[in-house]
Amino acid sequence: MTKSEYQPAPTGACWCGCGAALGAGSFFAQGHDKVAEAALLAALGAPVSIRNHRKKAGH
Repeated sequence: MTKSEYQPAPTGACWCGCGAALGAGSFFAQGHDKVAEAALLAALGAPVSIRNHRKKAGH
Protein backbone atom coordinates (compact mmCIF):
# COMPACT_ATOMS: atom_id res chain seq x y z
CA MET A 1 0.00 0.00 0.00
CA THR A 2 1.36 3.39 -0.91
CA LYS A 3 1.26 6.39 1.41
CA SER A 4 -1.28 8.09 -0.86
CA GLU A 5 -3.87 5.32 -0.37
CA TYR A 6 -6.52 5.83 2.31
CA GLN A 7 -6.11 3.85 5.51
CA PRO A 8 -8.92 4.05 8.07
CA ALA A 9 -7.81 5.08 11.53
CA PRO A 10 -9.50 4.48 14.88
CA THR A 11 -11.46 7.51 16.06
CA GLY A 12 -11.85 6.61 19.73
CA ALA A 13 -15.54 5.74 19.25
CA CYS A 14 -17.04 2.40 18.21
CA TRP A 15 -17.60 2.20 14.46
CA CYS A 16 -20.89 0.29 14.82
CA GLY A 17 -22.54 3.58 15.68
CA CYS A 18 -23.20 2.99 19.38
CA GLY A 19 -20.70 5.69 20.37
CA ALA A 20 -18.89 3.61 23.00
CA ALA A 21 -15.51 5.06 23.98
CA LEU A 22 -12.59 2.82 23.00
CA GLY A 23 -8.94 2.42 23.81
CA ALA A 24 -6.16 3.35 21.42
CA GLY A 25 -6.08 1.33 18.21
CA SER A 26 -9.60 -0.15 18.45
CA PHE A 27 -12.30 0.24 15.81
CA PHE A 28 -15.09 -1.66 17.60
CA ALA A 29 -16.16 -2.41 21.17
CA GLN A 30 -16.05 -6.14 21.97
CA GLY A 31 -18.58 -7.97 19.78
CA HIS A 32 -19.72 -4.82 17.99
CA ASP A 33 -17.91 -5.78 14.79
CA LYS A 34 -20.57 -8.48 14.39
CA VAL A 35 -23.33 -5.91 14.99
CA ALA A 36 -21.90 -3.77 12.19
CA GLU A 37 -21.42 -6.81 9.94
CA ALA A 38 -25.05 -7.90 10.44
CA ALA A 39 -26.31 -4.39 9.65
CA LEU A 40 -24.21 -4.30 6.47
CA LEU A 41 -25.47 -7.70 5.33
CA ALA A 42 -29.07 -6.64 6.05
CA ALA A 43 -28.62 -3.47 4.01
CA LEU A 44 -26.65 -4.90 1.08
CA GLY A 45 -27.60 -8.57 1.12
CA ALA A 46 -25.34 -11.53 1.72
CA PRO A 47 -22.38 -12.13 -0.60
CA VAL A 48 -22.69 -15.00 -3.07
CA SER A 49 -20.40 -17.23 -0.98
CA ILE A 50 -22.74 -16.97 2.02
CA ARG A 51 -25.86 -17.53 -0.11
CA ASN A 52 -24.27 -20.68 -1.61
CA HIS A 53 -23.30 -21.96 1.84
CA ARG A 54 -26.86 -21.47 3.08
CA LYS A 55 -28.27 -23.37 0.09
CA LYS A 56 -25.91 -26.31 0.74
CA ALA A 57 -26.82 -26.33 4.43
CA GLY A 58 -30.54 -26.37 3.59
CA HIS A 59 -31.41 -22.92 4.94
